[in-house]
Amino acid sequence: MRKIGEGEPTSGHGAVGVLRKVETLEDVLRLMETDLSETIVFTPSASVTAITPILPKIRGLICASGGFTSHLAIVAREFDLPCLMGSRLEEVSALEGRRVRFTAQGEIFLEDDV
Repeated sequence: MRKIGEGEPTSGHGAVGVLRKVETLEDVLRLMETDLSETIVFTPSASVTAITPILPKIRGLICASGGFTSHLAIVAREFDLPCLMGSRLEEVSALEGRRVRFTAQGEIFLEDDV
């Protein structure tokens, strides 16, 4: 396991799953056609409200912007969804489809690093 980033924990006790980047409504629609039970969503913007329909189906949420009082953080708490806000994550595009873990302390690790 290798540390690849960190963020501000805003809800939950951390999560483990497959990272999927979501930026657009099209990304959300594409994901809705798959099994989301192992998914951790990474989104660059705390204002991406299009992800709300998939929140009850995913394992966790990592957002590059925002903080504890951001709308997305509040919604994640309502869904009891593990969430990191204001996250810094290395090479997000290279992490698509990779297994990651984030902790209640806000550390993000690559699980399948070989």
